[in-house]
Amino acid sequence: MRNLVMSGLLLLPLALLSPRVAEAQSAPQATPPTEISADLGSCSALITVTDANSRPIYAAKVATRIHYGMMGVKRLDLEAATSPNGQVKITSLPESLKKPMFIIISKDDREKTVEFKPELRCHATFDVQLR
Repeated sequence: MRNLVMSGLLLLPLALLSPRVAEAQSAPQATPPTEISADLGSCSALITVTDANSRPIYAAKVATRIHYGMMGVKRLDLEAATSPNGQVKITSLPESLKKPMFIIISKDDREKTVEFKPELRCHATFDVQLR
């Protein structure tokens, strides 16, 4: 009898936790965007890249050049590939730019360019459709 009670006490936590484990495994997990930091300020740009059918494009190249410093003499080139959900987040961008900052998005023979203007929107979001 004592062994039966002990085994019941040991199996009770397993019975309670098993439905939760099954729920956690069946729920789709969101992939965070690829993140790259410029370490120059507090602004950011989130780029979402999709195809003509509005499906995310994986491993699209996102590149930019940032001019900073006195008279924009210093340059910083950044490049990253999109995550499986088609996103790249560029963080720590400067609040003001010396020269225009263009973000070039490309995959295979398709390419698009967007301009980041921190004076208008410090935390910008770009939805880019490559056709």
